[in-house]
Amino acid sequence: MVTNLPPVAKQKWNEVTLTRNPEERLRLMGEFLSLVPKHKGTEKLCRQVKRQMAQIRDDQEKQRRQQQARKGSAASYYVQKAGAAQVAVVGPPNVGRSSLLRTVTNSAVEVTDWPFGTTTPTPGMLPYLDIQFQLVEVPPIVEGSSEGRSEGFMNLSCIRNADAVIIVVDISDDPSGNYLMVAEELDNARIFTAKPPGEVEIQKHGHGRDVQFIWEGELDGCTKEEVVALLNEYRIKSALIRVKGKVTLEIVEDSLFGNAVYRPTLVLANKADLGYDHGTVDQLRQAAAPLQVGVCSFQKTRGLQDALGRKLFELLGVVRVYTKEPGQEPAKEPIISRGPITVGELARMIHNDFYERFKYARIWGPSAKFDNEKVGLDRELLDGTVIQLYA
Repeated sequence: MVTNLPPVAKQKWNEVTLTRNPEERLRLMGEFLSLVPKHKGTEKLCRQVKRQMAQIRDDQEKQRRQQQARKGSAASYYVQKAGAAQVAVVGPPNVGRSSLLRTVTNSAVEVTDWPFGTTTPTPGMLPYLDIQFQLVEVPPIVEGSSEGRSEGFMNLSCIRNADAVIIVVDISDDPSGNYLMVAEELDNARIFTAKPPGEVEIQKHGHGRDVQFIWEGELDGCTKEEVVALLNEYRIKSALIRVKGKVTLEIVEDSLFGNAVYRPTLVLANKADLGYDHGTVDQLRQAAAPLQVGVCSFQKTRGLQDALGRKLFELLGVVRVYTKEPGQEPAKEPIISRGPITVGELARMIHNDFYERFKYARIWGPSAKFDNEKVGLDRELLDGTVIQLYA
């Protein structure tokens, strides 16, 4: 995002980030927008700030209604995570989200013939191998959800909280158009379904005068000094910057206006039992590329539970590691990582003491050159590895 904001606008945005009072935040955001030059490079930024303002107003209105009704709190949209990963099941009305949960999980969710039958997020557990995935059916995504329409802010917040996303469309009802609508609403809410080349997290500090970096990637087309200079333009003197992948200066600036998140995503086209045109499937795959697209019937496709579990396992890069104590059998429940993990990272997951007092580990299975191999902190662990830690 090339914004070319004047210094006075950058200073005003810093004031926005420093306040937690909703009314004051709205006032400062309005002043910020008045200082932003209107050109093509700032269109996306202005829309993004206006959405944030709309969400603040929506939250305020909900609080007022709760107070008037003398309720202690609204129905919670937050679903506590369980299992190997939480997967949000999203899509337009009447595409079969409830049918999917009823077919592949233990959920007793009601399947209705009318749209908007689901009004709050509904969880269910999908078993696969010796783990489970938590599927959460999110109420329908519609055009304008990212502007707050039909409880859009809360629905998108639920999706942002998940670890992965399944987008469901009806293969017989403009699947490409409906997919693109959902994808646009997610993108507007800064939920990315395709892995970006780089990500950056900025944690501002209230004191100090240094900018520290955690390198899990590299800068692309810019230097560390240029990043620090950009932050200084926004009056940020002290911060912790986590760099992942290839990060440009535009990605750094974009992150100052709200954190974007990447969620691995799978597309499922439902109601294949009603018949469909192969050209329609090709169009959907082209629209959703590079995402994987599956065509099936939630009610009639055999082996759907196992097939979906396998796809999610691959999509999330699940790695299962089984701990073992001397003279005993490996634990039946694995420690789960999403993506590659080293012995050191596993030790930290169990307890900091295991990492700080680590002497060595012994491993069996896919990661071992031979059974009972003695290894150090840097050894990468593959799925199915058994490990014994010594401290």
